[in-house]
Amino acid sequence: MRKVIYCILLLVVVTVIASCVPITPVAAPQVPAAPTAAQATPAAQTLEVWTHEFPPLQDAMTKKWIPEFEAKHPGVKVKMTTIPFAGVVSFDAKLLAALSSGEGPDLWDMGDWNYKTFLDNKFLTPFDPTIFGYASDQEMIDAYVPGTMDIFVRDGKVYGLFSESNTLALFYNLDLFEQAGVAPLPADKPVSWKQIEEIGTKLRKTDASGAPTQIGWQFGFFASFRSPQWYAQNFYELMRQYGQNDIYVDGKPAANTEPVKKALQTIYDFTHTSKIYDPTFLNNWFADFPKGRVAMVLAGTWFVPAIKQNNPNVRFGVAPHPVVNPDDKSTYKNIQWSWGWSVNANKSPEQQKLAQEFIAFMLGKKGETEQAAWWFSNLGYLHPSKAFLASQAYKDKLASDPWLKQWIDAYNNYDIQYVQHAYDEPGAALVRAIDRVVYDNMSPEDSAKLFQSELERLQQ
Repeated sequence: MRKVIYCILLLVVVTVIASCVPITPVAAPQVPAAPTAAQATPAAQTLEVWTHEFPPLQDAMTKKWIPEFEAKHPGVKVKMTTIPFAGVVSFDAKLLAALSSGEGPDLWDMGDWNYKTFLDNKFLTPFDPTIFGYASDQEMIDAYVPGTMDIFVRDGKVYGLFSESNTLALFYNLDLFEQAGVAPLPADKPVSWKQIEEIGTKLRKTDASGAPTQIGWQFGFFASFRSPQWYAQNFYELMRQYGQNDIYVDGKPAANTEPVKKALQTIYDFTHTSKIYDPTFLNNWFADFPKGRVAMVLAGTWFVPAIKQNNPNVRFGVAPHPVVNPDDKSTYKNIQWSWGWSVNANKSPEQQKLAQEFIAFMLGKKGETEQAAWWFSNLGYLHPSKAFLASQAYKDKLASDPWLKQWIDAYNNYDIQYVQHAYDEPGAALVRAIDRVVYDNMSPEDSAKLFQSELERLQQ
């Protein structure tokens, strides 16, 4: 500011002198022109990515996709933030808070249960199908197995694209089975939950004090991993097999029903009767199984890359998802979930375009299958595009890893649906209902009554 004032004063003085004294013109020295904005060196463009904590995913991003994208896009830097999936500040809670404040990352990977809330609040920007090589949104939707894209679509616009699509199958530790003299499970027909409990009893070990040193079963939720998703998934698969699809029936709370009580009873029996499940014994989703601390767990195709990071030599078998009655096809019920990449509606158009270009780079454009093949081979993440499912790479992977056939069979043999309530208030009430059974030793009947009361209060 002082420079500006000085220049003005100097101009005034010079003007006054010029009016009084004739001055001989002198050529002005040549001063190089300052660079214009167009000539200035462009600033690096930063793309911020958030993911939940899953070591194989972080390795995929930091060792492959991010450096390869940066190499092909000079001047672009991708910053990745990893947040624990469950815990005091979970991935979903932090993402919701950031987006609600108008901030948050440029793009992120999130579970299907978030899409309705995020779309209702206009947190997501619609994808430009031309960035992905498609002429229209409908052509993009039609490139995937019918119905699989529904979770990402609203009013004909696409707001997300698959990180993975998955369901559950039963993994069991072959070494622990052999040590206990238990035969491998059949690969062509599911066993019952009662059989799981009987087998789990043979696989449970304790020390001299009675404390467990090895358990037979791992639910997806436990004391150090309180994920609402896994509470809901493990409960819904049971409730549905007992004959009820959701905790609401015809829009009304239906928690004090026989299917709900039977589902809670199975969880109670595993925890307190046979004691094949112990939520305080489990430490790590991906370490307890390969290190021989737990014998059986329901998981998705991503489980193998994750456990091999903890024990490359782990020996495992895979069997169909357990059912209430293997001879009754009506009990062949399972759950599914999807994770998708989405883009922040609060960012500039330039950032949104770059974010979508990064997603297209990772997942592939129209007709490309190399990216989907990489994700499936290295992380077990399935992208249900028609092109990939018809590719030789997909067929080769199934041939080299026959255990993956369980997922193909699951979609053919089971009624598989999304879980309706996990991260909302009814989902929180479900967590409390299960906790009362698991940690408070409350009877399933009493917990179901309280669960019903909570759901009814939520409707008032």
